[in-house]
Amino acid sequence: MTTPQTSQDRWYQVKERGGMLPLLLMLGFYRCGGRWLCRVVLYFIIMWYWLFAVTARKASLQYLQRLHQFAGTQSPFDTLPNWTNSYTHFMQFGECILDKIEGWLGHIPEQQLQLSGHEHFQQHYQKGTLIVVSHFGNIELLRAVKSEHPQKINVLVYQRHASQFNRFLKKINAKADVNLIAVDELGIETAMLLQDKMEQGEWVIVAADRVPVQSDRVQTIPFLGKAADFPQGAWILANLLKVPVLAVFCYRAGHRFQVHIHRIADRVQLPRKDRLASMQQVTQTYVAVLEQHCLRAPYQWFNFYQFWTK
Repeated sequence: MTTPQTSQDRWYQVKERGGMLPLLLMLGFYRCGGRWLCRVVLYFIIMWYWLFAVTARKASLQYLQRLHQFAGTQSPFDTLPNWTNSYTHFMQFGECILDKIEGWLGHIPEQQLQLSGHEHFQQHYQKGTLIVVSHFGNIELLRAVKSEHPQKINVLVYQRHASQFNRFLKKINAKADVNLIAVDELGIETAMLLQDKMEQGEWVIVAADRVPVQSDRVQTIPFLGKAADFPQGAWILANLLKVPVLAVFCYRAGHRFQVHIHRIADRVQLPRKDRLASMQQVTQTYVAVLEQHCLRAPYQWFNFYQFWTK
């Protein structure tokens, strides 16, 4: 989890609290006493973090209140969210960490998953596909989705965290079959590498809800009723690769997990004449789906920083 230092900071500038240490500690507690012990420990960790991570707490409350106001009569909350709701939001993030660990260990069976739109996956097994995701729920649940053929998956990750997280995954499961590709910004070399992987029938996962590290390639899209910056990178990549684009959301719903697969586009075409307009159109399609899931599972969106533009 991260904490913004000012409302102008972007997600990659925020201070990391503890780095990989919390994940390693949780892994140790899980191996010693299972999920029950982790929950006991997590209660105190999250309480400490919620009390002292002031800006993250404010960002959480801002998101929850904005969601409530955007939803109107369809709001998942009976009244305007308060600090109690914010603490619940933090606790759900903690539970998600445990779900991630269980996902990478292979302890979440396929029977616990409720799949919606699985036919979109079935149509694209062993075929080059771009999958856009959000910092929403637990994308590691995809490991529990079985197919008739092994499916190679590549995940584009921010370079600062890639090597540490890759070591963590190997520590959990030496046979992890997900390839992490470190990238700060899409360049020619990265595009050629990904094109090769697409031709081999692999999937590439890219987050589409955080602005690029060192680039002004952003676009402003209404999200929950107010303008917010979204990256162009996923859609530029889709335009270059000329492959189908799916959006996937995986998150806990009670004692089960839901996996929702949405078809965003069979191909993303960004003609030079109206490149930005075309990009905004496909981004709005994705953002509309993101809003739907925020309404369905309001505590599963984990961007704990100032998301909306001033």
